[in-house]
Amino acid sequence: MKLYCCLGVAALLASTVTPALAEAPAPFVYETPTEFFAGGDFRGIGRTDLVIVDKETGRYRLGYQQPSGELSWVECRPSGLSGLTGFSAGKLLAPDRDALAFTSPDASQLTIVEAASVTAPGKPVVIPFSAALGPSLIVPTAPGGGASRGVADLYVGSIYNSPDANEATFLNNDGAQFPKLADEPLPGAPARGNLVALEPGQPAPTCLLVHDEKGDTLRLEGLSNGKPVLLGAANGLPAGSDYTVGGFGNPPSRQFIIYRPGSSALVVRPVEAAVPGQVRFAAGETFDLGQPVRRVVTLEDGAQAKLFVIFGDGESAGVYQFDGRQAPVLAQTIVATNQWITCAESLPGRFILFSEPAKAKVSTRYQVYTASPTGYQAGVFGSLPSLAENDNITIEDIHSRVVAGTSVKTQDEMKPYTNTIPGTHASYAMVPIPGGEFLMGSPESEPQRKPDEGPQHKVKVSPFWMGRCEVTWNEYELFMYPDEEHQMRATLASDPAADKLADAVTHPSRPYVEMSFGMGKDGYPAISMTQHGANKYCQWLSAKTGHFYRLPTEAEWEYAARAGTTNTYFFGDDASKLGEYAWFEDNSDFKYQKVGKKKPNPWGLYDIYGNVVEWVLDQYDPDYYQQCSSKGESVDPWNRAAKPYPLAVRGGSWTDGADLCRSAARRGSDRSWKMQDPQLPKSTWYFTDAQFVGFRIIRPLKVPTQEEMRRYWNSGVEKD
Repeated sequence: MKLYCCLGVAALLASTVTPALAEAPAPFVYETPTEFFAGGDFRGIGRTDLVIVDKETGRYRLGYQQPSGELSWVECRPSGLSGLTGFSAGKLLAPDRDALAFTSPDASQLTIVEAASVTAPGKPVVIPFSAALGPSLIVPTAPGGGASRGVADLYVGSIYNSPDANEATFLNNDGAQFPKLADEPLPGAPARGNLVALEPGQPAPTCLLVHDEKGDTLRLEGLSNGKPVLLGAANGLPAGSDYTVGGFGNPPSRQFIIYRPGSSALVVRPVEAAVPGQVRFAAGETFDLGQPVRRVVTLEDGAQAKLFVIFGDGESAGVYQFDGRQAPVLAQTIVATNQWITCAESLPGRFILFSEPAKAKVSTRYQVYTASPTGYQAGVFGSLPSLAENDNITIEDIHSRVVAGTSVKTQDEMKPYTNTIPGTHASYAMVPIPGGEFLMGSPESEPQRKPDEGPQHKVKVSPFWMGRCEVTWNEYELFMYPDEEHQMRATLASDPAADKLADAVTHPSRPYVEMSFGMGKDGYPAISMTQHGANKYCQWLSAKTGHFYRLPTEAEWEYAARAGTTNTYFFGDDASKLGEYAWFEDNSDFKYQKVGKKKPNPWGLYDIYGNVVEWVLDQYDPDYYQQCSSKGESVDPWNRAAKPYPLAVRGGSWTDGADLCRSAARRGSDRSWKMQDPQLPKSTWYFTDAQFVGFRIIRPLKVPTQEEMRRYWNSGVEKD
């Protein structure tokens, strides 16, 4: 069984003894230098599911608990952010289930995502958040403004604000905009936020560590009459601390276990009293475990919790009995084999241990440990879903599907066709382009010719179909917004196998702004996508339809645009006639226009000049024609990209003059097309400052090999 991103089940955590179902507690997040770990009731069915989030990429892996107590892991999903500094889970979008919340200072936003679906990520809610260095911590907090809806508000910690150095902000979960309720300055940088229930029936306070030069403080925050309230604080903690919390002792009482990674000491701070509006800590004790501690996790095992302590770099771990008063007692040692232990997550009657290869950045392996009278027994183990982009694993099946569905074998059999994307109302038309030879580039005598258009050189082009029009928003938004496409195909005829294959192709992150920029959607060309975005659309469309699609090369584009002519334009050399065939700066009214409204070229292609400039596959190189001319005749040339800029676009746009709409006119992409993109690194999907770039697709008569498909759809230079 193949595993596909967002769909494939990666592993079943099975045991010879069926464990009890894990009832969903308030999610508690554990953090390592590279990952976040948490459990939560993501589906609202009373079971604890697990999530592991990679900070660098923002991708996350979900383990859904089955009725038997087993966990089914699904392939990783994108959060839409990278360089994460904050993650949490809580009842932010619905009162009966936990959603995932992410933040990244570089993006200056908060993102909340439903995780209720096993087969597909939910539609994210994006909340702009402005701070000098952005938000660094995000925690669901006991409802203030959102109390009537039964959902949590948000507590956001940010660093280096102006004029305040550090700040906490409470946001009201009104179900739409998350307006600010209140904010307060913090005495240091906030970290490690969690919503921690202390007493039954009382609102759970927001817990966080505040780091400063003198040491750390554990703060418990709340809201009273819409104002921030410091409910309690444990001061004088070691700088760089971390913590866990649990019910220790008999009868159990809530105690915070605080430690500094690399130190051997555990600082215990019991909650002495927790009444509305106030939390008081007892003095507690400090215990030395005799070796450096990497991480401490609470194992909620029956009436009395245990401590799971990871030592050193993760070579070993210990399970400790702890009564809340005397020194923890080592009950069991677990030694890693060719792996380093990263973290653990507790479920009733068992825990899941996660590990990584030595010096790796992310967890790659799990193992189940089940409680028994003699200690925890090692059970099944396996690999976690990979964090790698999984687009390439779909290519074999896409290729097989394309080959099986190909009936046209010769140029004479090629006919125009119109295809409806399965499971949708969107359709597109393709026209056949016969193979042949032409002179690529412009003669030195052509008015407004640029040096990069020469020398002219002979090119031979194989037959293909080309999109009659540029790809429209009607088509592209199905790829941009998979949730909407899933809803549509639920009521229309579709192919489940093809849908599963297409869902596995990486989809764009949701944009921060409305990407038509108010110029129109229905029937208008899709714009502002990167070449990578256009390539991935082609892969997605190929999976959906069973036909192989890609971008044209520069040679294919110019050959099709000329349509057998040798003039400046396919209609001749008189630029005054361009308005009959193209939307350009003289007639566009400062915006793009609906496709197919002007006259086509002789081969039936509309808007091949103007409207939007069109992506092609090639690296833009002003000297490339020199190389081609030295070889004599070139056959299907393609200057494959070796760097992210500049990539070639052709055809001119609604913003351009007639000179840039000539058949031979060339142009390259530029980093300035992403100038206003708020992300660092910049988005691989969108050009915020290129509202003039779009694309059209081609389908070669000859089906390429699997390796050729991979090269067409993955340039290798997607990230700039």
